[in-house]
Parts: sequence; structure tokens; C-alpha cells
Amino acid sequence: MPSDQSKIQIQPNGSVQQGINFVRALLFDRKWYWHFVTLLVLGEAVLGMLIIWRIPYTKIDWPAYMQQVEMFLEGERDYSRIEGETGPLVYPALHLYIYTLFYKLLPSIEDIRPAQYIFLIFYLITLLSISTIHFLAGRGSGSRISIMTNRHYPQILLVPLTLSKRAHSIFLLRLFNDPIAMMVFYSSVIAMMSGGKKGWRIGCTLFSLALGIKMNILLFLPGLLVLLFQYRGIYGTMEGLGIISLIQVILPAPYFLSSTFLAKKYFTSAFDFSRQFLYEWTVNWRFIDEKSFLSRERAVMLLAGHLGVIILFAALKWSPIPGGTLSVLKNGLSNWNNPAISPKQLPSYHIPLTLFTSNVIGILFARSLHYQFQSWYFHQLPFLLYSGGSWGNLPLGIVVWCMIEYAWEIAPATPLSSGLLLGGHIIMLSGLFFYNTISKKEEKVQ
Repeated sequence: MPSDQSKIQIQPNGSVQQGINFVRALLFDRKWYWHFVTLLVLGEAVLGMLIIWRIPYTKIDWPAYMQQVEMFLEGERDYSRIEGETGPLVYPALHLYIYTLFYKLLPSIEDIRPAQYIFLIFYLITLLSISTIHFLAGRGSGSRISIMTNRHYPQILLVPLTLSKRAHSIFLLRLFNDPIAMMVFYSSVIAMMSGGKKGWRIGCTLFSLALGIKMNILLFLPGLLVLLFQYRGIYGTMEGLGIISLIQVILPAPYFLSSTFLAKKYFTSAFDFSRQFLYEWTVNWRFIDEKSFLSRERAVMLLAGHLGVIILFAALKWSPIPGGTLSVLKNGLSNWNNPAISPKQLPSYHIPLTLFTSNVIGILFARSLHYQFQSWYFHQLPFLLYSGGSWGNLPLGIVVWCMIEYAWEIAPATPLSSGLLLGGHIIMLSGLFFYNTISKKEEKVQ
């Protein structure tokens, strides 16, 4: 029989092992997913409150937003003439309406603290939304003939989302409109993943509302068009585009579309594709000189690169069924009423992976990125890295994440930080394109 001394030694070791098993389950076991998310959200709520209480608010765009709102409330209806201290209003109408609500409902536009509490709520909703997307993406796929099969997105992937100083700052200390647009967009992804015609209609509605806040949502549009064709067919695609377009007309109509002149001023101001960015604020192109940065040739090359890579992904990666894109096109064009692919053939993560990849392609080829633009894709990075962007290599994934995060933390940007950002994006997109997502184990299961 074991001695009393051996019993004393065994008991602590057993307790330690139980603790280790519990932590492992909390981080990786799907049945503990929402328990972990709850702890994460509570921790972020406490941290957010501490940031608001202890770190001074940074005055950047909020005063300009309020000045633009004041001009709107005073009756200005020529969108091109609405401006603030940082320049003219260059965002769509829903942005203006949201900040008008802030202007009217907050006790004072000078006392920024209540607005920060609202943005903390936005931050937590965004975290919950991306957690939901991860959870739905791991539901499992349909038919075994899908090239990409079941993949569990463990909750530990959410931990990096709490580690960014810049992300907390954008939400809680800057009050930019970018986080609001992304929060609405993530809700649209959840609706699309819920499936059915209703889910896609709600998803397109929310997508358009996000676009009504900021134009960067257009970066997701190529991926959305592919998904609409695959899941809804040609008629469904036309319906989705109709919903998106109609909302973009309805939003400004009460105030800015009363004449052809005002309508032209609105759309050219809210969706200004020729807008020139300041070299001093660029995060991603600091390793080139200002003349090259401002050149038309560079802009044309970036646009060509963007379109070319989108076409490559659409043709070779975004139709993961036997026969690929040609089979999808054949099916879709032969019957306009039905989906081009049976949803049962597609993995649950196909929708967010396609949308997020479409977005990061646009970010790679963006003419310029400013610091608040990090919120356009920060919450998508763990998902993309885990889905192939790290080439299936955990250390490489950590390195790429650190490269990208480091670049966003350095202000002002340097040639080194911009180079690391570009390199991180290229590694991640190359992995998403080239990495074989089927492990040998998965092949044996099939």
C-alpha cells in the first residue's frame, strides 16, 4: 500500500493536472466556448472602463464631426459644403445621422465621457459579434465532397483581440466612425451565416447600412458578389444588389436628393474615389517618397493589382467544390432561380473567409492606410491566420500577427514599420491562396 507520504505527493499533482485540463478545456473545448467568451467580455468591460477613467481622450475627429452636424442642423443641404476643422464631410449620410444623435442626446458635446461609454458598448458588441462568427464558422460543413471540411475555431483565437493598444484607442479614445461601420458589418455576416433567403436579405440590408456609415465597406463587395451568386443564384444576386442600392438612395433622400444638383454633390462627396491622402499620415507606404506616393501611376498600379488578385481568388479559391469556378458558373447560368452551389457542399466558414479575404486584399492594395483603418480588419486577423494565412504554422502566425500589430503601434510610421505591415499582409494572403487547407488526417477521414 502507498505510504502517507506518497499520498501527500500524489494529491497536489492530481489537482495541478485537473487545473491544466480545465484551462485547456476553457481555451479549446467547444462546450466551454461561451463561458470563455463571457469571461473575455467581462474582462474587456473592466479594462475599457479603466482606459476611459485613466487615459485622456485624444481630440482628433470628434470636434469636426460635431461641427459638420451643426451645419446640417442649421439647414445646409449641399453635402460638398458641410465641413469641420479637419476638412469637408466625406462620409455617407448614415454617419451624419448617427453623430447627429450623439449631438442631440448627449448632455454636452464638450463632455466626451458619455460618448466613450457608448463606444465601449460598441467595442463589446463587436467582440461578441466576431465571437459569434467564429462559433458559427465551426458548426461543421455539409457534404464530404467539399474540398474544405469541418474546422473548429477554438476560443483561444479570440485572446489576441484583447491585446491591441491601438484597437482600444480607436474605439475608446478617438471615437471614429470606422468601428461603428464594422460593428454593423459583422452583424450582417452573422445574418448571412444564419442561412435562407431571409438571412441573406437581412445581411444585405445590414451590409448597406454599414456602407452608409463609411465607404470602406465596399472592400467586402467582391466577396459578397461571389457569395450571393453561389448561395442565391443570379436572381438572388440581383435582389441583394437591389437592396444595397435602394438603401443607399433612401438614406440621403430626405435631405440631400431633392434636386439633381444636390444628388450629384452628395454622391461625389460621400463616395469620393479620387480622394487624395496626406503622405504624413500614411501607415503602409512610408518606405516610398512623397512624390511616388502621390503619383497617378502608383494609384493605377494598385488598382490593377487589387482587381487582378480579386480575380485570382474568385477564379481559383472561392468556389471550393469539384470543378471549381467553371462548375459554379455553369450551374448558376443554367438556372437563374437556384443557388449555383448547394449550401451543403460549402463549409460553415466559407462566408466569413470569403468576405474577410476580399477585405484584406483591398487593404493590401490601399493607396493609404491611416491609424483608425486598423479597425477595418483587426478583428478578422486571427480568423484569417488560422484559416491558412499562417501557412498552417503556429509560430509563423504569431510572427505575422506581431508584424502587423507592431506596424499599427508605431506612430508616426517608419519605413521599417510600413515594410513589416506590407510583408505581413503578403505572407497572410499568400498563405490563404497557396496553403493546402486539408491535413493528412482530414484526407483519411474523407
